[in-house]
Amino acid sequence: MANKFFNSKVFYILASVFFAIVLFFNANATSIRNQGTNQSGEVYTATINNAPIEIKYNSDKYFVSGYSSTATVHLSGYNRLTINNEENTDTRNFFLTIDLTKYKTGKFDVPVRIEQLPGGVSATISPKTMNITVEKRVSDEFEVKPKVEATQLPTGFSIDNLEVTDTKVKVIAGEESIKNIAAIEAALPSDVNLTENYAGTVTLHAVDSEGKIVPAQIEPATTHLKATVKKPSKKVPVKLTTTGTLDSSLSEMKTKLADKEVTIYGEQSSLEAIDSVTASVSLTGITKQTKIKVPLTASGVSIDPDEVQVTLTPVKKSDSK
Repeated sequence: MANKFFNSKVFYILASVFFAIVLFFNANATSIRNQGTNQSGEVYTATINNAPIEIKYNSDKYFVSGYSSTATVHLSGYNRLTINNEENTDTRNFFLTIDLTKYKTGKFDVPVRIEQLPGGVSATISPKTMNITVEKRVSDEFEVKPKVEATQLPTGFSIDNLEVTDTKVKVIAGEESIKNIAAIEAALPSDVNLTENYAGTVTLHAVDSEGKIVPAQIEPATTHLKATVKKPSKKVPVKLTTTGTLDSSLSEMKTKLADKEVTIYGEQSSLEAIDSVTASVSLTGITKQTKIKVPLTASGVSIDPDEVQVTLTPVKKSDSK
């Protein structure tokens, strides 16, 4: 009976279906295992710039300087998905470290190490080492000095007043480095030219007697700087012009300026190009004495006062006889 079953068509059909199912699942499993892997042996690469470095040291006892907070990492491997994951900061496994926990004071060439790099991925780091200074940690209090470079002032401008919110700050640095600090500077940002008064937040820097930056931790790290500038100026006359249409009942319109002269401020070249400023007033619809404030403008300068009062006094035709 059994021999008849194994020799029957039903057996062969069932056996064929069974082996087809086995082959299907085997092929599917192989496909899943090989997903993302390059079958041709091609190597995938990625360059990661500004990968952050974790510095390991006793920050309560030591102050370290001379290191960069980032490095460049070149990755290579046969699995494209793994390389893509490591390139993405959200899915990345590896990280960079500099371990100073066994170092005392001095200068050392310390390797930058990569940790938790996935299997099958190779990495090179640039730079491979960093020259780091380890000093005993000390702190002191320093006065803050506001600073503006002469090149940030247009010709003829001068500083009238400089103020900072924080006049004294706490400075943490190395035992030897802190001796080189000549000042804590609150410098005007290099991209700012003082054509107008300035008020804004600036970063504090510790500098030596030659103006070179000394590594230090400053608390607070920023302060509010206020710079008031004194601009070149000159007095110019105000010229009045009228526009519009005089009412038909009037013979004329008398005008009177409250200020016949104003002061203009600006760069010297702009001042030299201006001999007067103009106040323009419309006569349309004016039938009784009216006082109007007219704004004053001129190219490249500011004006004080920036508006002038004009008194308009109409003269009726019957009054002029």
